[in-house]
Amino acid sequence: MTGGTEDLEHTTTSAGPSPSEPASVPPEQSPDLVQTSLDDQEILDLNRRFAEVRRSVGALEKVLLQGPRKFSRRDLAEQQDIPERLAAVYWRSLGFSPVDEDTVVFTEEDAYSIGDLSAIVEEGVLSERAFASITRGLGFHMGRLAMWITEALVDEAKHADGADDAEARQQMLDSIPELLETLESQVMFAFRRQLAAYAARAGSEVLHRDTDELFPLQRAVGFADLVQFTRLAQDLSGSELADVVGRFEAVSRDVISVGGGRVVKTVGDEIMFLADTPEDGAQIAVSLAEVITADSRLPPIRVGMSWGSMFSRYGDVFGPKVNLAARMESVARPGAVMVDAETAESVTQALPGGFALSEGEDVELHGIGTVQVKAMRRDRSAPLDLGL
Repeated sequence: MTGGTEDLEHTTTSAGPSPSEPASVPPEQSPDLVQTSLDDQEILDLNRRFAEVRRSVGALEKVLLQGPRKFSRRDLAEQQDIPERLAAVYWRSLGFSPVDEDTVVFTEEDAYSIGDLSAIVEEGVLSERAFASITRGLGFHMGRLAMWITEALVDEAKHADGADDAEARQQMLDSIPELLETLESQVMFAFRRQLAAYAARAGSEVLHRDTDELFPLQRAVGFADLVQFTRLAQDLSGSELADVVGRFEAVSRDVISVGGGRVVKTVGDEIMFLADTPEDGAQIAVSLAEVITADSRLPPIRVGMSWGSMFSRYGDVFGPKVNLAARMESVARPGAVMVDAETAESVTQALPGGFALSEGEDVELHGIGTVQVKAMRRDRSAPLDLGL
């Protein structure tokens, strides 16, 4: 993963069946078409499970959608005064399959939500560009959160009850209605707290002088990934691999949060983080290397960290310093933290004697050129207290 680099391949995750049609088992998987090689008892069991799933999904959809589908895009325009163009942009930006203007797919709640946001576009409060950006963010992150929650519940059923995958997914479907109110309140709580934190951080930027308009943010950016993860993945079962990735992400997030930073994104065996000062970035980078390398359940990691100017869009950061940190991570040795010479100087000035640095070494970095890099380790700075 290379945040903000031109060769980053963004991956998308399907959020399940298109909301344009009721959730159901595809006809080709219907038990009515099961090959006759199944005996009568197997067919009865499959029919029973099929009916149970349909009931659970139907009941859950009724709770979540809060009413039947009753509007098409044309209906929204004619009855709710919502421009068809904005309704189409909204639906597509949320990550759902496009629907034509006469397909009935929208509920009363959909109409309210789409109309509420599109109204401020019509009133000139938001541009269509901002409208599309916000809805893309909502679709991506809420889709990822929905997937995370459902899979966490499946995993819990497997570990706590010893259920197989099919049984665990059925338990997940049945448990969501009773958890829904709590989950919704937690989403709003987390959103408000995160928005408050980012608003405060943006407010502090207003006080900065002589800001570089192209790269206005001064940040420490780092990348950390597990060494030889591809080889490890070939030797582990799916559940074992999931445990490794889950532990890596959990430990990394703890270190980054306690260190005063924040996670930008994760992709499997790699995590990207930001910090507001060079010393915080150094503390996080070195702590990640120390804590994860010492964990017998995880392979060692390598870390690249850089301090400098960048810009932020779409929940990500971009700029030459971001590319530099990513490239340095790719050449770091297992268990080591690599920084460029300018970052090393910034860390030394911010916290003299806190971290030790190796002699500079000129390294050819792909797409960047020759850069003097240094290995960084802890000196007199105190280790993070993770409270674990």
